Amino acid sequence: MSMISSTSNAQELEGGSNLQIESFVKGDPSPFRDIDYTATKVYELTDYTFRTPLEKMDVFNQLLNIPHPFKIWILPVTEPTTSLLKELPKDKTYEKTASLFTLLSSVKETMERDRTFMVVHNQLCTELINILENLGFTVTEKNPEELKAIQIA
Repeated sequence: MSMISSTSNAQELEGGSNLQIESFVKGDPSPFRDIDYTATKVYELTDYTFRTPLEKMDVFNQLLNIPHPFKIWILPVTEPTTSLLKELPKDKTYEKTASLFTLLSSVKETMERDRTFMVVHNQLCTELINILENLGFTVTEKNPEELKAIQIA
């Protein structure tokens, strides 16, 4: 597995962090096959907030300060362009965003994007979900079948 790991711990960051980030690359096998689903849950994190780069940096710094251990996995995937339309929240920006992806799908059938997942011990889920939702993330629990079907592009 050609994984890029960026573990944040007390030796690497002043003040320490409980966040571990792993980024996978094209050709890696699915990381979801080896998870013990009796003790671990996996959630997909999406950010529909249209944050500026500085706002994203601020949120990332807040992630580093979460007091509980958890992992974020970033996986590159290729999927139909129209698949994003199913995921978009039906809020005030939906029409404009949907129009953009509809236009894009007329030009390009598939697109590459990164999907972000939180991997966490069952006992910490509720508190971490509340923290992430307060930071503006949409948090969606994924079942093992959905996760094992994800192919890294």
